[in-house]
Amino acid sequence: MPATKTLPQCAEDAIETAINEAADEDPVVLWWDDGGYLRDVVERVSHSLGCEFHAAEQTPLELRADAPRDRTVWYVPQAHSDDVDWFKDVENTGGAIEAHIGKLGARCFENDRIQAASIRTAYEDADESDRKQVAKTLFQELNGEGGLPTIQGLQTKIVLDGHDDPVQFVLEHGAENLPNNSEDLLKIRDLLVDDGVAAVEGVTDEDVLVTRTRRWAVAEWLVEEGLEKSLLDAEYRPESSSGLGISRPELQSLLSKVDSERAEELAHVYLDPDARFWHDVLRTYDDPWELADCPVDASLEHELWDEWTQSFHDGDYETCATRASTRHQRLETTYGDVPWTHVWEQAVEVAKLAHELETWEERGDTTDVVDLYGDVDEGTWQIDNAVYNLIISGEPENALPEEHPATATLDDLRTSLAESRYLDYLSDLGDLVVDQIEDGSPFVGENYAHQFFDQEQEHLQSGQSVALFIVDALRFDLAHELAESVRRDLPSLEVDETPWVGTLPSDTEFGKAALTPGSKFSFNIELDDGELVPERNGREISNYQREKMLKDDGWSYIMQSEDDESGWSSTRVAYYWNDLDKAGEEELTDFEGVFSDRIEKISDIICEKIDQGEWDRAYILADHGFVSLPQNVDIDDIHPPDEAEKVTRRWVAGADLDEDTPGVLLDENAHLGYLDDDTKISVLADPIQRFRNQGLPDARFYHGGVLPQEFVLNFVTITQE
Repeated sequence: MPATKTLPQCAEDAIETAINEAADEDPVVLWWDDGGYLRDVVERVSHSLGCEFHAAEQTPLELRADAPRDRTVWYVPQAHSDDVDWFKDVENTGGAIEAHIGKLGARCFENDRIQAASIRTAYEDADESDRKQVAKTLFQELNGEGGLPTIQGLQTKIVLDGHDDPVQFVLEHGAENLPNNSEDLLKIRDLLVDDGVAAVEGVTDEDVLVTRTRRWAVAEWLVEEGLEKSLLDAEYRPESSSGLGISRPELQSLLSKVDSERAEELAHVYLDPDARFWHDVLRTYDDPWELADCPVDASLEHELWDEWTQSFHDGDYETCATRASTRHQRLETTYGDVPWTHVWEQAVEVAKLAHELETWEERGDTTDVVDLYGDVDEGTWQIDNAVYNLIISGEPENALPEEHPATATLDDLRTSLAESRYLDYLSDLGDLVVDQIEDGSPFVGENYAHQFFDQEQEHLQSGQSVALFIVDALRFDLAHELAESVRRDLPSLEVDETPWVGTLPSDTEFGKAALTPGSKFSFNIELDDGELVPERNGREISNYQREKMLKDDGWSYIMQSEDDESGWSSTRVAYYWNDLDKAGEEELTDFEGVFSDRIEKISDIICEKIDQGEWDRAYILADHGFVSLPQNVDIDDIHPPDEAEKVTRRWVAGADLDEDTPGVLLDENAHLGYLDDDTKISVLADPIQRFRNQGLPDARFYHGGVLPQEFVLNFVTITQE
């Protein structure tokens, strides 16, 4: 039966009655409130009735300081005591009200005073720590905002510390917040039974009550996803839906409402391997993936992983990717950022990488390495990106309970793919490059980086405003990530990606020298007194000369630094970012993680500058890419030939090199368009080979050779749509 009045209405009735029954025409009404939870209510009602209001802050005697002249309500936030006789005159000439929030709350139920007495008793019997919560519940439910409760609903909230759903209360809080006294515990049990949790009938132990309620809720969700009811014990079989409206399993409803922090805590409850709710049923279930949309019960989670691993070993990688994605999405939606979510997210990447590695050789004409690797939609650059993402995603299984089967299997899968199988892929790709170069004229018809200014002169010299973002060591896949970030952050812009052949050798001094103004015939590389030198119009392109050439051509030249704000107002800007190459050379063990941070940073800079500027066109360019090898690789150090005049770790140069030189020979037969006739360069394509030379061993991060990762570049063009 619902309440008929609110707390303010009952307070108003009490004060009006006291005034009407008082001997004085302008009486003082004294309100004793045990606990002091009605002050705001009494004060508002007093003012609405035209009465002055005074409250005792420290002692009731404060109210005697000033004699009242009009109708007044004196409020004392404590219980009345017969030992105190300070207000006998007020009681005789005015009125006295003894009502705490529990007593006033009971008066709100005029039509059921007998049942309403339990409201008063609940407040009076509560200890000091619980009384505040009871008062809070009474105020929230009876203050007149949002309708009036029933007695049963209010009793439920009092027992459940303000919660109105006994099932969800137990599912969320467990035994932690259950009442200490057995009478209230039995009330909760009976409420659970009334709500359909037959499994707790007759239970008197709080831990058993929680375990059975949670087991019942997990069963309800499993049945919702397709588990046959007959597999469950009778008392755990959920009742059939009435068909009226839309209902969800109790546990699903709860998890959809909690915040992210609480969801993470509940993940450790419902995926706890020590609480396998339906292990005997699930371990023998024919197809656990039928139930994959149920994100609770560690037994189901473990069965799913074991089945997924078996499919992976069977080579069914596409199914593995689809299933892992399904499971990841469900766990992420339910729990957010938790270890289980991360493991399945990595499982998606593992399956995709395995599929890419298995099928890459079947991608059409493998004689065109640039197209094979650099096709924006289908290129094998996606393999490198998958390995990169796999490495930076770390070892999420280490955060799982050790009983989870992923702790014993995921590392082996990851290592096999990102190390041995990836290395085989690099080796095969290197062989294809060697074959293509040795066949002569290897990259005919491709875009060459040294021709960029000449090829794009229609846009660069037309009076349009242009920004160049030249990023050192921007591998194809990382350039794609930058392109995607621009698409996300600035959706009104047109973003295109195009493969370009970088300058060989794939080192910084040649790659940056190539990206300078001049015709495609004005660039060349030649040996000069034992040094390999890039030139434009017969002049060596040093860092100083490159800056001068750009400035003479009307470009504002900006280097990445702490103070790089000047120059952006120019209509033509060339901005250089060198952090990637530097990070790769310095972070020899974990440069992928550093790269991830750097890519995010340069992405923010590019998007900010493009958004703030009003350029007609912008480009994201690279001087070269790089190769990242697995953690544990034995490098094959080879001796450079005696004829080599210049020796680096990935290439040697000399006028008298021949075909017997290790690596693949770049000479006039390669028709690159920029090698001097007397200059020969032998470049390594084998991923683990290095020429013996001084300096750091660059065991993991390197460039300079002719693997596509080193020289096939992704130039991004950004225009107004």
